[in-house]
Amino acid sequence: MYGAPSRRAALTLALGAAFALPACSNDVAPSHGGRAAITIVAPADSVFEGDVIRLTAKVFDDAGSEIPGAPVSWSAGDTTLGRLTSADSLTLLRPGTVRITARSGASTTTYDLTIGRLVATKVELTPPVLSLGRGDRVQVVARLVGQGNRTIVGRQIAFSSADSAVAVIGSPDNTVGGPGFLIAVGPGSTTIAASADGVTGTAHVGVVVADTNFVLTHFNGVPLPALVAADTVTFNGVKEFAEVYADSGAFVLSGLAQERYSLNVHFSQYRVVRNGDSVQRELRLSVLGEIDRGVVTAGPAGNLSMLSELIGPHLEHSATSQSDGYLVHFREPGDDFIIDLRFKRVAP
Repeated sequence: MYGAPSRRAALTLALGAAFALPACSNDVAPSHGGRAAITIVAPADSVFEGDVIRLTAKVFDDAGSEIPGAPVSWSAGDTTLGRLTSADSLTLLRPGTVRITARSGASTTTYDLTIGRLVATKVELTPPVLSLGRGDRVQVVARLVGQGNRTIVGRQIAFSSADSAVAVIGSPDNTVGGPGFLIAVGPGSTTIAASADGVTGTAHVGVVVADTNFVLTHFNGVPLPALVAADTVTFNGVKEFAEVYADSGAFVLSGLAQERYSLNVHFSQYRVVRNGDSVQRELRLSVLGEIDRGVVTAGPAGNLSMLSELIGPHLEHSATSQSDGYLVHFREPGDDFIIDLRFKRVAP
């Protein structure tokens, strides 16, 4: 009873084992062999300087099956042509052919990527139309466009104005506030142009007179002409008594896109000669003693903050609105000394 199994029993056991083997193998996940090959996927379209592309590769096992999610490391042979900006992102810097290397495990492959040069097709100016008041200053932006509506950077753009009496604009040959910085000079209309690589774009500029003029009436509360200094001076080696008067001045608000101001005070120096009760004054010198210009910011009740572009650094005046003009609190540079200048509006 406990001896060797019968032939029928042995056959039954063998058949059971044979059917059991496939069932057991289905419960075990398939495994990939070693990484035998790696292939770089070429970009679908042409690439150009300035492009940022995503690098893609496929990794295969010994059986030729792709290994999904296999890690890949990248490098660029000439980093002046292309630079890795993330693990799989390449920024193309200039035209040429850069060799890209992909590695996964022991597998390595390379690909020579040709970087094309962008050729200018047009220049776009922003804004394309400018309506300005005399004295306005605005920045005009030029966009150089190449293949596929790509923006071309790093090329020198030359700006010009067809009529400098209406508007002037900064360029390499005209350093007015830097390239593209436009100043509305006088009334009229003109065309500004931006050129690069033989391609030119244009914009229209219209300028109107949008000035509000004021005249100086009081200097530190004293009506003009106001005596501001009196002392003995030496003129041509001879001592004499002199008086200095503030005798006129102008304050102008202008501009449409950005309100601006200009301000000046005129002074005259006299030689004073007294003979008894008689006083004679001889004009010796006449100068603009206070000159400034800059940007205006309007505050509550029409009061102004005026930031100088001529006197610096960061010199700021203020102005209090009056019924017929402004009382300008003019800040002298360096010592915070204030001069009060009363200006009255000039009737149009």
